[in-house]
Parts: sequence; structure tokens; C-alpha cells
Amino acid sequence: MSVEKLVESDSSMSPLSGFRRMFSRGAGNGAKVGAGFLVGALLVGGGAFAANTISSSDSINACVNNTSRVITIAPTSGKCPAGTRALTWNIAGPQGPAGPAGPAGAAGTNGAPGSTGPAGAAGATGASGAQGLAGSAGSAGSAGNAGSAGSAGSSSNSNTSFSVTSIANALLPSVVSIAITTRTGSATGSGSIIKSSATSTFILTNNHVISGATKVTVELEDGTEIEGQIVGFDVAYDLAVVMVNQGNLPVASFGDSSKVVIGEPVVAIGSPLGLSGTVTSGIISSLDRPVTTGGTGSETYINALQTDAAVNPGNSGGPLVNAQSLIIGVNSAIASLGSSTSSTGSIGLGFAIPINQAKRISNEIIATAKIVGAKVTLAGVSTRPLLGVSFDTSYAGSGAKIYALTAGGGAELAGIPANSVIKAIDGKSTKDNIEAIVRIRSYDPGASIKVTVDLPNSGGSRTFTVTLGSAPSNSA
Repeated sequence: MSVEKLVESDSSMSPLSGFRRMFSRGAGNGAKVGAGFLVGALLVGGGAFAANTISSSDSINACVNNTSRVITIAPTSGKCPAGTRALTWNIAGPQGPAGPAGPAGAAGTNGAPGSTGPAGAAGATGASGAQGLAGSAGSAGSAGNAGSAGSAGSSSNSNTSFSVTSIANALLPSVVSIAITTRTGSATGSGSIIKSSATSTFILTNNHVISGATKVTVELEDGTEIEGQIVGFDVAYDLAVVMVNQGNLPVASFGDSSKVVIGEPVVAIGSPLGLSGTVTSGIISSLDRPVTTGGTGSETYINALQTDAAVNPGNSGGPLVNAQSLIIGVNSAIASLGSSTSSTGSIGLGFAIPINQAKRISNEIIATAKIVGAKVTLAGVSTRPLLGVSFDTSYAGSGAKIYALTAGGGAELAGIPANSVIKAIDGKSTKDNIEAIVRIRSYDPGASIKVTVDLPNSGGSRTFTVTLGSAPSNSA
């Protein structure tokens, strides 16, 4: 406040006595006050202090006598008489020393909970991720952090990234149409390129596609037609290999038919009714389906993969492909409602030879064939496994009844007696002799299998370990 207002606030005293009372009150005597001014010390309240000179900008209040210590109002000239010192009054004097630290402030209140995190991004084919959790409470006085985002949803099935378009694009270049001429007419089928060198290419197909051919023509995806040669065939498995003298063609890749499961999506590719490059899709409907084709003396026994993908005449020899664009079977047969040509067509019951069997057979045919230059001079051969028994075809009961044993065959060496009835092979039920043959031919020659039989003369059930023998597939 100003000096004028300070004096006027105490109307019971003169301006001079008022200043005296204010600055000496409680001091005890004037000497103490004077000593404080002589050394320039702060007197009270931070408002009064001693100064040797007075600036024109200061508020001049009074002069103090150096001897008597009497305070008088300063002259208007702004200079105190000789023997006196100026007394000034300011709202704020020189800054005093820092006071002691104040007590610590109270802790801040907890921050508000963080906001909910955003929903997680959608997985490759799965559902969207769950919403993120709310953020934890913030530290004292600050808001909580936002919740983290939800994790991405997992894909619905690691093995179901299934695109017919991508499979078709991958496989069509390695699928061919096969046309044959026979002495009595012509026929068409399909095939897959399984091996290609700089000068020649090998194609896997069915035996019944090329059977009786006097001329074989292979049509590539781009429409190029090339004469083909039969490298070899296997009647027992209904498989064959054709060669063309053109190299560096795209080759299909094999899958593993032992890992196929029911319900797995598949694609069938081929030339039904001569319509090359036809693609259909479906699923694996069943496994280990016993299928027989061919006439007497040339029967084929297939431990087939069953599919509902549309397979029609002309698809024979073409590939059955899984979601990874790998061949898992060779389309070979269909079931039909009638025997006439007009009623033959897909009813959702197609059958394919498992590729593990087809791979072994085709490798053996190629390896044993003799090829001189660009010409096949000796057909390749393949093998089939033998249990070493003959079955009683008149037996009407459940199972496959052994009529006779082959001397030195696997069954005889294992100790299985004649007239035993095979009930299971490697734990899979065997209902008749057809199923027994199909099961046995699903193995490689030399494989070790478990054969469970009912012994003759009510001798009970027993399981034998049998090592399968080997024989040329096209022999009787």
C-alpha cells in the first residue's frame, strides 16, 4: 500500500509519531533500531530497509538522525539533511533468504480408467479378434493408459485355405488330354505330367485309357498335340505311363495319400467327354473303399479314395488334387445307376487310386523301361505284393477263407494254416476275399502286416505277422 494510506489508517497519531510506533514497537529501545539501520539490516516485515542514497524512482518516506535516531518526514527535494540517513518504504524490499520447504502436497487422486481398446483385426479366414481389455488405472494424478488392442482371430482351419481358382492355375499346365486309336475305334482320357527332362516327358494315366491303342496322341494345355509312346502299364493297379518327345514341360507335385482325411476338400481335373481342362470340386467322401474294375483275368483291385467331385468318362487318368495343389489320387472309376451309355455319368460317386500306390508303380515302370534315343524299345514292368494264399470263392461267411497256401509264401512262413478265415488286416475289418485282396495290394512288396484269422476247427482267433512277397503285376 502507499505511505499516505498507511498513515491515514491510524487517525489517533501524528504522521511522525505513527511511523515511530510502527517501526519501534516491541524493540525495547531505539538503540536496537538504530543499530539495525547502521549495518543495513532488515528491520521488520520486509518493508523497511536502510539506504545510503535515494533514487528519484523510490518512494521517500522519512529521514532518521544519526545521533538521536529521531525520524522526520523527508523534504520534498528528495535529499535528507546532513547527519541523517534516508528511510524508505517499499511494498517489497530486497528478497530475503528462502524459507523452509513446505510440507509435501497431498497425493493426487487415481486417474480415470483407460478407454477400451479397439477390436482386434480379422484373421486370415477366422473371426475378428476379441475386444481389447480396459486399461489399468493411471498412476496418482494421471489418467490410466488405454487398453491394448485385442489379438487377431485365428484362421478357422490351418488346412482349409482352399481356392479352386488357385489350384486350377497351378495344375492345369501339367494336366493333358490323351486320345487313342484302336483297331475298333477311338477313346479319350486324361493324364498328369510327372517327370520332364530337356528332351522327354513322362505322363501318368490309367491302363484302361491306353489299353489296345495303336496310336496315342497327347494334347497339352495350350492345344499342342504330340505323339505319345506307351512306356509300360500295370493291369493289377490300372495304371500306365506314356512318354512324349518334348521336354521342359511343367510337372505336377505328389501329395501323401496316407494323410488324406474324410471331408478334405479336393479338385478333379481332366477331359470328361473330351472337354479338356475341366475342373470340378468336392470333398473326400470315404477312404479305403474296395473297388474292382476290368474283366475276368484282368481285374483291377483298388483301395480307393471316394469323392463327390464330378468325375465323368474322360476324367480317367486325371489328377485328384488337395488344397495344397498336390496330387493325392488318380481318377479311375465312377459308380452309375445303369449299364447303358446314356445313363453313364457322375452321380457324386467317383473313385481314385491313392497316389502313394501310383507313385511306386510309375517309378518302377520308368526305371525298368528301355528307351533308346527317342524310342521306347522295351516296356517297363512293376510289381505287386503277395500274401501267398488262394481264397475260397464259394465261401459265403464273413471274412476271406484261405483255400490253399503258396509254398514258401508269406502266409505259410508266418504259420497261418489253410482253411483259416481272415477277419482283419492291420486292424481293419475284412468282410470278404475282395476286401482282403484290396487291403493287401495297398501295401508295398516286402511290407510287414498283421493278419487276424479265425483258426479252423473252432481253434479260436489269432493274429500273425506276415512279410508280404512280390510278383510282377501283369503275371497271373
